[in-house]
Amino acid sequence: MSLFRNQIYLAVTLGHFTIDTFASMGPVLVTFFSVSLGLSAAQIGLAIGAFQLTGAATQPLFGWLTDKAGSRWLGPASVAWTLSFLVVSILMLQQTGRFIPFVIPFGLAALGVGAFHPQGAMHAGTSIKNREATATAVFFFCGQTGLATGPFLAGLVLDNIGASGVYLIAFLALPLPLFMAYAMRYVAGHAAPVLQRTVEQGATTASGARWGAVALLITMVGFRSWAYLGTVAFLPKIFQTLGWNATSYGLITGAFWLASGISGVIAGNFADRLGRRQVVFVTTLIGSIAVYFLPLNQGLLAFPVAMLAGGLLGASHSILVVMAQALLPGRKALASGMALGYIFGIGALAAWGNGLLADNWGLIPVIQAGAGLGLIGALLALLLPSTRQVARSQAEQVLA
Repeated sequence: MSLFRNQIYLAVTLGHFTIDTFASMGPVLVTFFSVSLGLSAAQIGLAIGAFQLTGAATQPLFGWLTDKAGSRWLGPASVAWTLSFLVVSILMLQQTGRFIPFVIPFGLAALGVGAFHPQGAMHAGTSIKNREATATAVFFFCGQTGLATGPFLAGLVLDNIGASGVYLIAFLALPLPLFMAYAMRYVAGHAAPVLQRTVEQGATTASGARWGAVALLITMVGFRSWAYLGTVAFLPKIFQTLGWNATSYGLITGAFWLASGISGVIAGNFADRLGRRQVVFVTTLIGSIAVYFLPLNQGLLAFPVAMLAGGLLGASHSILVVMAQALLPGRKALASGMALGYIFGIGALAAWGNGLLADNWGLIPVIQAGAGLGLIGALLALLLPSTRQVARSQAEQVLA
């Protein structure tokens, strides 16, 4: 049966598109307002980082809550929350013209992002047995499409209508939380069956080499996230300083995210067939090289370079989430929350750190230094255990 004939899957997929559309408007909104507010690169990084860190740090908590109580109300409420608080943040900016009244509700809007993603990824990861990477990649493709739509839509509205145009977009999105509430009305908790708990307990007694692989994965993901999310956070600012208008730098940011979504589906398919380690290494390696050259292109060539960087660095996103889910097979929402929280938590630190460093050394050298961290992450990916080794380890834990 097609995934999209399942109302729950359809609800979380449409929810992923919507919430990521609004979440990705953030960097464009902050960049656009930075001129009138006179914000420094550090303040831009603080605003974007506050949003990302709030969404990231709360994902494990919301993942645990989903496993306990289900996502019947959490799913639709999370989307409605993010839409509402983004509208409030812009309203406060228009009323006060000050940074702090804007950034507080702006950061709080990310609580909806933190609440949505663990339960959404959990539903996606359990839809098709033995095709988890592909199914999760489709779910993340819809989210990445939202990430691509948000910056362009925000730039277009800001250039032609102004900040008030975001209110109209939020109003048009209101039917989605209502549909989610209807589609997810029978969703209950997702507590682990006995067999799954046995596997989970077995994982805690695995050998030191197993925990070494976990530590290696954490380190690798950290370097990759710094290069990936640290770059896209300042992509609008890079091209604003080159004289591009909001529509144009919103469009190139959207192209970065769109390429990431498309490549994620393709990479998920290859990971199911060829192995996750190989796909993560190749995509992270070439994507990091593209990031280095991205700030050096000012004309139309910047678009294919941005798509190459975003497409390849983002290709492993769903694969890394599936790897995390394999570590906690009986707590997929919690595992998804921990993985996504860590990925975007590093992205938040990268946004803030890059902003601080850029005020002293310039934005372009800082972004290129992040590309170097991505190369280190690619090399670490070579040391990860293969998919077959992980599967065999889990089977041995069940038999034990």
